[in-house]
Amino acid sequence: ALPISQMKLKKRHMTDLFFTLSLFGVFAVCSFILILIGVQVYRSSADQLTSTYSTRTALSYTAEKIRQHDREGSIFLTKINGETALAMKDQVGEEIYITYIYPDTDSLYELSVREGASVSAELGEKILEVKDFHITDKGRGFLEISASDTDDIPVSLLVHLRSESDIVWE
Repeated sequence: ALPISQMKLKKRHMTDLFFTLSLFGVFAVCSFILILIGVQVYRSSADQLTSTYSTRTALSYTAEKIRQHDREGSIFLTKINGETALAMKDQVGEEIYITYIYPDTDSLYELSVREGASVSAELGEKILEVKDFHITDKGRGFLEISASDTDDIPVSLLVHLRSESDIVWE
C-alpha cells in the first residue's frame, strides 16, 4: 500500500493531467469552430465577388466606352433586335465607323461597322455574360446603365456626358 502523501501526489498528478487534456480539448474544438467560420466567410465573399464580377465589369466597360467617345454628336442610342443599343461614332481617316454595344440573350455584345452598313445582332462579338442589361436616357446628358448579377440583384451606374445636354435617338 502506498503512503497517504504518495496517494495525494498521484491524485494531484492525475488532476493536473486531466485539466491539461481538457484545456487542450477545448482549445482544439474552439480552433476547429473558428476555422469553419473562416471558411464560411471566405466562401460567401468569393461567391458574391463571382456573382457581381461580370455585371460590374460590363457596366464599367460600357461607361469607359462612353467616356472615350464623349464628343459632340459621337454618342447616340438606337435599337437592335428591339433592345436599346449604345452607338458611338469614330472617324478613321476619311471613314466613319460606328461601334454598337447592346444586350442579346443574357450577354453583352459589341459590333463595329462602317457608317451606313447593315447592322445585325448576330454579327456582334460577345463581351460578357450579363442579365437584364439596359441603357436608359435620363435626360440632360445622363445615361443610366443597369444590369442584374447572377443572384438577380440590380446594379446600376449613372454616367454624365460633358459634351451634350441630350442624347440623340437614331
